[in-house]
Amino acid sequence: MKKYYRKLVIIFYICLACSLLIITANGEQSLKKGVSMPSEVVLDETDKQDEKLLIKDDTSYHALILYSPSNEISEKYEKNLRTVLKHLCISSESVVLSRADSVSYSDYDLVILASSVVQEEMTDPLLRLLDYVDKGGKLFWGILPEEQGSQFKSVYRQLGIIDYGEYIQYDTITFKQELIPGISGMEFSGEAFGDVGLSVTLEDATEVYAIAKSKDREIPLVWSYQCGQGQVSFFNGTGITGDYWRGIAAGCINALFDTALYPVINASCLYIDDFPSPQYESTSDVVRSLYNRSVKEFYRDIWWPDMQKIARKYDDKYTGLFMATYNDIVEPDEFTYEEPSMEQYYGNSLLKSGYEMGAHGYNHQSLTLEGGTPEKMGYNPWENEQYMEESLKELLQITEELFPSVTYYTYVPPSNYLSEEGREAVKNTLPDLKVISGTYTNEGESGDVYVQDFEIAEDGIAEFPRITSGMIPEDFDTFTAVNGVGLYGVFSHFIHPDDIFDEERGKNQTWEKLYEGYCDLMDWLHDTYGFLRPLTAAEAADALKVADQMEPHLEIGKEEIIGSLENFYGEGFFYLKTDKKPVAVDDSCSVDQIDPKDGSLYYIVTVKQPNFKIKLVDK
Repeated sequence: MKKYYRKLVIIFYICLACSLLIITANGEQSLKKGVSMPSEVVLDETDKQDEKLLIKDDTSYHALILYSPSNEISEKYEKNLRTVLKHLCISSESVVLSRADSVSYSDYDLVILASSVVQEEMTDPLLRLLDYVDKGGKLFWGILPEEQGSQFKSVYRQLGIIDYGEYIQYDTITFKQELIPGISGMEFSGEAFGDVGLSVTLEDATEVYAIAKSKDREIPLVWSYQCGQGQVSFFNGTGITGDYWRGIAAGCINALFDTALYPVINASCLYIDDFPSPQYESTSDVVRSLYNRSVKEFYRDIWWPDMQKIARKYDDKYTGLFMATYNDIVEPDEFTYEEPSMEQYYGNSLLKSGYEMGAHGYNHQSLTLEGGTPEKMGYNPWENEQYMEESLKELLQITEELFPSVTYYTYVPPSNYLSEEGREAVKNTLPDLKVISGTYTNEGESGDVYVQDFEIAEDGIAEFPRITSGMIPEDFDTFTAVNGVGLYGVFSHFIHPDDIFDEERGKNQTWEKLYEGYCDLMDWLHDTYGFLRPLTAAEAADALKVADQMEPHLEIGKEEIIGSLENFYGEGFFYLKTDKKPVAVDDSCSVDQIDPKDGSLYYIVTVKQPNFKIKLVDK
């Protein structure tokens, strides 16, 4: 009998120990989830403006952009800089370089030189501009000059340059410091980074953020320098003019300030194009030989379980984009639909997992008129806007039959082509539409490419572009992602279920290699930017609306930051860049370092009330 009771006691303590381990493990898991889980309410339509604002005056900085509209690169750069400054909450004015002599620099908090033809077009002496800096102004010399003429020679020492030589070609960039969040220590190489820089020797007092490398040489790429009572930052190349470099441009501007604070959206969005769709009915000898399965079985047994597994690891959310058929019919009287056996299965699985289903179209014919898509794509143009609307009504009818609980908040245009007429058709036919997700930039395509910035359109629809794509990112893809997170606080990425079958997108890799690459991407994302909220596209639209309508009034001093937010709906998020230690005064906000390493400059600030204060303490 004693042996029996002894065994019971032993079993009891073993069970108790196991229970404690499970509770502890679950507690740790809950804690980890608590750090990165989004707010239950992304957008609260209730006005939170109960408190009287501490600051009501316009406190934003005012910038001057000097550019050359006759120079295509300068003209594009000026537009990108205006976009960057808008998101940094810095008002701006642009003046043609040849008219710089009419400008009073002291009227501006900073000046940006956005032209490479300074010697050719700027008749006003650069010495006058640098005199403004010497007296406390800020200058971002934003692009390499084409020639080292008398203008450059008259001021190069005030830019932190001791000596300079010839132009050097490079194709590798290494970031030595945190110019934007997460970029410190990263290196990017390849043809996409091929550029030219000036061989320079810098003053010891310069702060070098990045260097550029060729085969046997390296040169400073980005640096800042205190000139008298003012500050200069310099970009030693031309690549920064591109759309995907907007985050770097923002970092160069922030380098001019000891402390910078600007709102971000704080969202991580993952789109799956053509999901669900009829593609599971296709055939593939590759899948049969590698996995002894049909395409339908591969998607069911391997692809979708793997995609769900990595999403569960980080509580990520997918936005699947439903397309009913791959036919090319653009005449409403001829619309037809035969339900493929797996569309409903994947759609229901998507919805049961708590993800979103967005609209991609009745078919994959972009909503454009004649000439709206390149002829090589083989798409049929729609005759008019009414026909486009009829196709979306057909999609709604099919959706009602297959997924009666679905409401379409998101639309993604096939192949990122959408005309003005197409957009009207989408808006008129999808009554609950919140967001359209097109593309972030036009990479030389012709036609009605739907290019967006992150903003709320005049009709209230959120413009929320997808920035990156693919299963295995190359250096430029990662660079693009870092720029997106650096300026907007957004990771917006899409993939296709058939990447394995596409020679270009699949890179001739097996599913194991593609999935490994995608898992590496997600591991990097959550390790580097663990603060980003995993959101569906509809939730991201709400997050964008919060950031877009919020009007910050900020007083940034040497020892504290005081902020007041007009139009405060839900939590607001800011990036804070400072070399001091920021401390939240009370529960009106929280401040978390993005990168815990020593020397990190960037923090994510979560603002929970319309008025907030942050103390800046010397480290």
